[in-house]
Amino acid sequence: MPWVRYGVQEKRRRNLLAKNKYSAKADWCFDCEPPRYHRSRAERERAHQLVLMQKAGIIAELQHEPMWSLSQIPKITYKADFQYVTQTQEGQVVIVEDVKGILTREQRVKLAWLKEKHGVDVTLIRTGRRHER
Repeated sequence: MPWVRYGVQEKRRRNLLAKNKYSAKADWCFDCEPPRYHRSRAERERAHQLVLMQKAGIIAELQHEPMWSLSQIPKITYKADFQYVTQTQEGQVVIVEDVKGILTREQRVKLAWLKEKHGVDVTLIRTGRRHER
């Protein structure tokens, strides 16, 4: 019946099963604590690598999906895939990463806006066979 409202769990399940715009295959990473759902296999693979690097002590303070506010009205946010701290010769450095198969114009604008407003440089991990022209 179309007028029946679904519960929160049903909505979440339906959202997770929704087809991705760029045909990315979603998957779970069970190495993460707690196990996490990633929107693409490339993102899952990078999460797996980062979790192993954290266990080995190469990186610290791994965060999944950190978010920055770009504008309050209208509410515009940018959510990267990962943020972590690594040790360099100069000291500790915060690294922000985003796994991208296709970099759209909207994402480029948000990245530039994020750098201007918060001074955050995002490292893009490029994957996939398709490249923007």
